[in-house]
Amino acid sequence: VGGDGKLADRVGTGHFGQTSYLAFNPAVKPFDNPKVRQAISYAINRTSVVNAAGGSSLAEPATTFLRTRSPSATRRTTTSRGAKGDPGKARELLKEAGYDNGLEITLTHSTAQNFETSPEIATAVQAALKEAGITVKLEGLEDNDYDEKIHSFAKQPGLFIAHWGADWPSGGPFLAPVFDGRQIVKDGANFNTARLDDPKVNDEIDEINKITDHDAAAARWGALDKRIGEQALTVPLFHPVYKRLYGKDVKNVVISDWTGVLDVSQVAVK
Repeated sequence: VGGDGKLADRVGTGHFGQTSYLAFNPAVKPFDNPKVRQAISYAINRTSVVNAAGGSSLAEPATTFLRTRSPSATRRTTTSRGAKGDPGKARELLKEAGYDNGLEITLTHSTAQNFETSPEIATAVQAALKEAGITVKLEGLEDNDYDEKIHSFAKQPGLFIAHWGADWPSGGPFLAPVFDGRQIVKDGANFNTARLDDPKVNDEIDEINKITDHDAAAARWGALDKRIGEQALTVPLFHPVYKRLYGKDVKNVVISDWTGVLDVSQVAVK
């Protein structure tokens, strides 16, 4: 499509409220140590991860859990150095954590070719962490086994690739299911893999949900995202971009910047 001008003119671009990220289970050592989690966050090269996801036309680097195009997104500055990462800072943090000679860890991922939790993404993460003295063993699981393991409170691994998509454009459906301690599920599908149960975070979620001014709420969601991000409980990797090719006799094409799909209420034939 990119090499054919006529086809390229018929491509619509949209986004989806989703973040692909590294998830930590702090109940598993050494991920109980915030310095280790921060080191991994600093070490990530999001440029290589984006390339593994299909390139910049299909993914955007994420340094926030909230989607960067959202007004509620606030760029993290404490545990991330943007697209290229900072392996030097990561090594410093590892030494502070007591790992002067580096660290060996396991990263669990899916073997499904979905370019979100798949081997391509895992390999890019592995290569980036190697630059910081972190040796990563990859554990690839068939998709069903992968989903069962990462969502089981009892079986959740210490480090794995995950993704979360919100149901509507607000910070609430991004942050609450993943960071609200009251949504920890021990006998079903658990998405709060960090097992964060901070009363201040829970209360702030409740307070923001009461705000009817969208801009004011967005600012508070962004501030909460930053506060949670300082603990490096997750490492945001990228937000997906969607390309939609439509026929030459189609007009009024609008691709949603939230769902990434065609707005059927406006599309028509010429």
